[in-house]
Amino acid sequence: ARDRRDDWSKIFPGRPVKNIEKYRSEEFQVKGTGVWLHYFQPPTDFVPGDESCKDKPLLSFDFDYIVPGIHQYAPWTPRAWRHTDAPYILREDLSWDDWFAPQRKHAAEIVERYIRFNPMMERRAKCSLPNPEFSLGMHIRHGDKYLERHVIPTSTFYRYAKEFVKNGGGSIYVASDSAKVFEEIDNYWPEQIASHVVRQPSVVGLTSNETAAFDLGVSAHRTNVEALTDLLTLSKCTFFLHGLSALSEAVLFINPGLIERSINLEDPDHEHKDPNYFVTEMMPKGK
Repeated sequence: ARDRRDDWSKIFPGRPVKNIEKYRSEEFQVKGTGVWLHYFQPPTDFVPGDESCKDKPLLSFDFDYIVPGIHQYAPWTPRAWRHTDAPYILREDLSWDDWFAPQRKHAAEIVERYIRFNPMMERRAKCSLPNPEFSLGMHIRHGDKYLERHVIPTSTFYRYAKEFVKNGGGSIYVASDSAKVFEEIDNYWPEQIASHVVRQPSVVGLTSNETAAFDLGVSAHRTNVEALTDLLTLSKCTFFLHGLSALSEAVLFINPGLIERSINLEDPDHEHKDPNYFVTEMMPKGK
């Protein structure tokens, strides 16, 4: 750390140190089926042991190099909100839209190059949202939101859902980590609105408090599949309502064209984008 009195979040690992030892070939045994292929197609046709990887350095990082290292201080890392103390990253002189813009552009280029969901995940998204035409996606994140972020009441989303349906909208895909969100929709939304709501079936990773879905004790594979299904399905919607969330940002990385048809309900600069604005200014863009 720069100072022993600094807290953990201010640890700055410093520059990597080059190992002066001569590179040598080694064999590694990797157990398991490979997490990546459970959800995505191979990013390239590279095969381990290919000639191209010989005599190239193998880099290893201590955890502090990743978090808070890259996570907090790397200027090229896309972020879902301002979770850093570094002024050159915070850029509080910028609006959220202007702050997000270069990060979203960079991330979308990387995603387009490397991220392709496998057929199983594509089928799950299609089953979750059979009719994506003129649809509204809602990501209602209630678990694990604190400090810089706020819980957006389900009633706020309802105001948009009501006007969406009234003006000819189709399916409303709701992605949430909260069982209480779905209980509120089922018990309090009028039938003419609730009948438009579709969701991923048989979700296990739902919290009833502020606990994050990935901390509920559900298997990592199950929560991965559920989160990625929501991510892919939301990216196929015509319109998108969300707050500050890594999953919401990833939706816009997959489908950057959705940015102009989305509203960040935690952005003070989006306060004028009320349900009337949504109907008059945004819905025509989806036709």
